[in-house]
This record gives sequence, C-alpha cells and structure tokens, in this order.
Amino acid sequence: MVTPGAVSSLVGLIYAQARSRLGYTALLRLAAVCWAGSFTILGTVDQPLLLLAGPALLGFSQGLSLPSLTVLVNENAPPELRGQATSLAGTVIFGGQFLSPLLLGPLIGRTSSTTGFLGTAGAALVIVVVLLVVRVPVPPAPGSSAAPGRVMLEERTG
Repeated sequence: MVTPGAVSSLVGLIYAQARSRLGYTALLRLAAVCWAGSFTILGTVDQPLLLLAGPALLGFSQGLSLPSLTVLVNENAPPELRGQATSLAGTVIFGGQFLSPLLLGPLIGRTSSTTGFLGTAGAALVIVVVLLVVRVPVPPAPGSSAAPGRVMLEERTG
C-alpha cells in the first residue's frame, strides 16, 4: 500500500519536467503501459523482490495519469462546467476504486488472483490501444489567444 503512494509522490516531483518533454498523449500512453505491466507482474511473479515492481509501476502510472487527466478535464470543459467536470472525474475515479473489488472479487473467487490481475492487465492494454488511436486534445498555452475551455490545438506525437 505504501509503495504506489510513495512512487506517485516521487513522480509528482518530476511531473512538470516530464510533461514539458513528453506531452499529455505520451504521458497517458506511458501510464497505461505501466498499468498493464503492473498488473501483469502482480499476476505472474512470485518472487517478493520482483513482486515489488508491480505496485511501484502502479504508483508511477498514477503519478503520470492523475495530474494529466485533471488538467485535460479542467482545460477542455467550458468555463461554466469546469467544477462539475472535475468533480465528475473524481467521482469516476473513486467509483472505480469502489466497484473494482465488487466486479473482480467474484472472478477471482471462481478462478484465481492471477486471472484477476491478468484480466485487469488486459483492460489496461485496451486503454493503450485506445490511446494509440485517439488524439488527446491539448490545453492552449498560457497567454495564447484560444478562449479558455476551448481547445484549438492537438498535441503532435512522434
């Protein structure tokens, strides 16, 4: 439980540098790849030291995804709906944390924790594929002529 929070906090210390070099699209793709790797490790590794890499990757992905998603939601919502959009994003995050054990518990109960972790890794891979296909809108640069809440640019990748 400590490892993801600690790693996420450390990523927070370098987030601004990572964001300026990689952009939102790359950060979200990297986070999704790390989610898939994390759950794959948790589902397949049985060596305690190697097993620690799973929660560490999970924390790394949280440290990249949460600030990126918060900024994207905030900057892409119309000004009059920003508070509502941000709170709905938080509701979705906490709703997922609440529902995931209810959804995965019966699966794990009927099969194994390996199946649950690998199924979750598969869901993360679906997110990777979606992020490879979908263009992530980029908030306008500070001081640009774009109206707040209306994104005029798309991030270039590769």
